[in-house]
Amino acid sequence: MAVDIGVNTPDMKDIGSFGRLAHQIGFTGIAISGVMDQPVTEISEGITVYRRVNLTGKGINSLRNQIQRIRKNAIIVATQLGSIDTTNWAVEDQRVDLLTFDPSKEHRLRETTASLASGSATSLEIQIAPLLHSSGLQRSKILKTYREAVATALDAGMGVVLSSGAAYPMGMRSPVAMVHIGLLLGIERTLAERAVQELPAHLIERSMKRRQPEFVSPGVEILRGEENP
Repeated sequence: MAVDIGVNTPDMKDIGSFGRLAHQIGFTGIAISGVMDQPVTEISEGITVYRRVNLTGKGINSLRNQIQRIRKNAIIVATQLGSIDTTNWAVEDQRVDLLTFDPSKEHRLRETTASLASGSATSLEIQIAPLLHSSGLQRSKILKTYREAVATALDAGMGVVLSSGAAYPMGMRSPVAMVHIGLLLGIERTLAERAVQELPAHLIERSMKRRQPEFVSPGVEILRGEENP
């Protein structure tokens, strides 16, 4: 089950086009930020569309308030790598699924942050769009910063997820192509396949479990037995 959990489109009308191409290139689902109201939607192209929310606050209080407001209606919650305090707080919060790395920003993934994330199961997200939209020296710089972030995450036991970051359908790449991009980033093949085909699906499955009435907290569920006659 391969899911591209990093699709970005400002227009609901584009979801069908994304879905058709996603189905053709081998995905079973996509997570879209910015346009959906429902947590999960099935579309005619045979693709499941999941609601993703990217947290935008700069301070801890702002992030906390956003999470409390949107967590129940979002399948994927992501925040961008930022200042040390807010990033460390975010990755320790088990309601945050992804820490998105932006190579154009000055912030870099620290070993301490990656270690905290490994304990809470927050994964590092690498979006391939910046690589596709760059060339020459700029692409070399992006590759270098991505490789450094990936190495830091893997050394600390932090999960790594690869997504398209596509703003239009043709910006997507097949699961096979994304695995090869993972190899370029220094990820071993087994881990690259997991970053595309296993871990995104696991994050969605974990989020779907949170929506069940029996869910209390990660690893804790209410077991309802049969009533005695």
